[in-house]
Amino acid sequence: MIEFWHSYKAEFFKNRHSIFLRAHIVLPFLLVCLMTFTRLGKSSDLGIFSNFFKLIGFAFSLLAAVLCALIADQEKQAGHCQIMLSKLSHKTTSFISQLCMLLTMCLGAIFFAILLFFISMKLILHINSINYLLYFKTGALIFLCVIFLYSLYLILAYHFNTAVCNITGFAGVIICAVASTGQGDSVWMFLPWVWPIRFINFIVISQYKLQGKILPKEIFFSYTQNGLNAGLTSMIIMTICCIIFYILSFHFWEGRQK
Repeated sequence: MIEFWHSYKAEFFKNRHSIFLRAHIVLPFLLVCLMTFTRLGKSSDLGIFSNFFKLIGFAFSLLAAVLCALIADQEKQAGHCQIMLSKLSHKTTSFISQLCMLLTMCLGAIFFAILLFFISMKLILHINSINYLLYFKTGALIFLCVIFLYSLYLILAYHFNTAVCNITGFAGVIICAVASTGQGDSVWMFLPWVWPIRFINFIVISQYKLQGKILPKEIFFSYTQNGLNAGLTSMIIMTICCIIFYILSFHFWEGRQK
């Protein structure tokens, strides 16, 4: 544990002046500005909530691919990853600490975006009825949704190459666009790129029901409790399996690409 903690801190020191930290600071500002000064922020309270978190889920799903490709490329240029493979007694510790560093930055960026949006809603959009707890809970759910993607993209970036990682990330954007519609009703729970969008729709539906409002036409009638349970179960199982595979894959990896 001590070895992991030192490696975890070292990842932050190593990347404190790199694009990774700046990206997780700049992106929340850009997302909040986009929400505040476009038509996305001119809808109802639940509409604003939905648009904001769908934007976050979409942005971080794509950002994960780009950053994982960059960080893997950085390690390959610094000695073909041999430093990470040999600097600790257990080589998987280096890769686990790197994943945790990226996830920590992602979590911080999500909640930073939420805090900035609270300020924007109060001072610019003049929204007074804000369900703060709902925003934080949804932010935590978005974070859980992208853990799988960070793990997957790091595996692809190290074991194959950065091009494969980036192509998979952009393919995920297309999958998300298609599976967010009725065409993905039966398969979305197995597609990690669309988890944030679908779960946000479930939350919006539950809020409409709690407030006794009529569901808008764009909300799909196929969103049921069984679908939500299936999605959550699939997300948990797939994320755990991906993390286990991530650890095992680097335990036997010697730095060669396929």
